[in-house]
Amino acid sequence: MNLIVDAELNVVTTGRFLFKRNSFLSTLLLISLFSSSQSSTNTKKIKDMPEILFVCEHGAARSTIASAYFNKLAEEQGLNYRATFRATNPDSTLMPATIKGLTDDGFDISNWTPKLVSQTDINNAYEIITFDCNIPASDSSSKPLAQWNGISPVSKDYYLTRNQIVARVKQLIDDLAKKQKKEND
Repeated sequence: MNLIVDAELNVVTTGRFLFKRNSFLSTLLLISLFSSSQSSTNTKKIKDMPEILFVCEHGAARSTIASAYFNKLAEEQGLNYRATFRATNPDSTLMPATIKGLTDDGFDISNWTPKLVSQTDINNAYEIITFDCNIPASDSSSKPLAQWNGISPVSKDYYLTRNQIVARVKQLIDDLAKKQKKEND
């Protein structure tokens, strides 16, 4: 967004709009325009990123933790990927242990709900990772598929489960970072 302030004329120009600089409403409108422009730009950037799809049976624990940590660590490293979580047989809410653990870990999960994995999710995925469940072969045959089976259930020990998942997420991020670097060279 081009923003031009002309102190002599006491106006602000955004490229499409001209506002009196000292007007309260003009200031609010300007802030609103800038915020919506940034928001739509950030949403478009996220939608353009290759997606890692984490899938577990209920979508209430392991895939959720993997998605949360993947997005956090990928952003910290400037990795151009994002993750989502889905389920083959979704629960209606996240597990209480998952909610407590991820909240204690600093994640805002207030709007997170398990959702059934769809063909669109599979088609949009760059890579699919499952936790002790299967996606029908006909649905995912053309996508890279990894199975992270045998990770402890969250119901037994959130921290043990989280640590096992984060170790694998870190390895995945390292592998994707190497791939992204190779593609950019």
